[in-house]
Amino acid sequence: MNVELRHLRVVVLVAEAGSVGRAARWLKVSQPSLTAQLKRIEAAFGGELFSRSRTGVTPTPLGRYAVDRARAILVDVDHLSATVSAMTAVESSAVRLGGFPTAPMSGIASRLRSHGEIEQVSIEVEWSTSVLLQQLESGRLDFALLREFPGFELRLPTGVESTTVVESESAYVALSADHPVAESTRTRGEVDLASLADEEWIGEPPDDSGFHVLFRAACEAAGFQPKVEHHSVDTSVLMGFVTSGQGVALISPTSYRMLSSDVTTRTLVGDPIHRKLVLAWSTDSPRAQMAADVLGMASAAYDEAITEHARRGAHQQRMHVA
Repeated sequence: MNVELRHLRVVVLVAEAGSVGRAARWLKVSQPSLTAQLKRIEAAFGGELFSRSRTGVTPTPLGRYAVDRARAILVDVDHLSATVSAMTAVESSAVRLGGFPTAPMSGIASRLRSHGEIEQVSIEVEWSTSVLLQQLESGRLDFALLREFPGFELRLPTGVESTTVVESESAYVALSADHPVAESTRTRGEVDLASLADEEWIGEPPDDSGFHVLFRAACEAAGFQPKVEHHSVDTSVLMGFVTSGQGVALISPTSYRMLSSDVTTRTLVGDPIHRKLVLAWSTDSPRAQMAADVLGMASAAYDEAITEHARRGAHQQRMHVA
């Protein structure tokens, strides 16, 4: 059997799930079926990728190498696919919009599509701020929604301008709805970071935004070193980790589409981690004159996402009281 991209996705998912059974549930397949597939994948790699035990699976030395390389390959493939899609968009009628994965991209795109002059919207989702800025500079994107953290201010390349969409957006902690910390903080809606000192964390892979540096600094100020044991570019994996009670995650308030009734959110006491949201655009783009319109669309999409986040939080509170 030749190793294919779908096999690499299975290997990464099993590693992030920590058990074949949990990975099977996330994939919505039977555990025996996934076990058989995993054995075929291991045969193709020439050795066991995971050590099995009653509590789950852990990568072998070969498995750790395979998982690391698979993650890198999948990120590159996804990036290649999105870039090619953006480059092949119909220039005259398309708007090429970029942004980080949890940005309110769909809300902006839907408003662009309702604009009289726009026939097509091409979306590029990318964790790396520098990559998005490079794509603006090279003309591969018209607009991009970017994150800017304190001390890691954006350095705009020549031919790129920006304006602020949201001056300050706070980070939220996502916890399983029955987590003891969630229960004890339900009435006040905020949690002290120090109370999460013993938790395992899952988040996006390290990037160039400055978030990971600020997160570790905030944890150290709270008196502990965070145990960041898991990373995932797949938000469904992240939420599966939180829902199952294996740990917690930091998310933005615009990540409401990731949430389920089994997950609740809390703000952090003192707001130690926050960011600015910025709209940037290429001044050479034929769509540059739309910057003010797109800013309005981005603000409206953000407000819509915040309203939905608040609505879901209120619904969870009513369910708990009932």
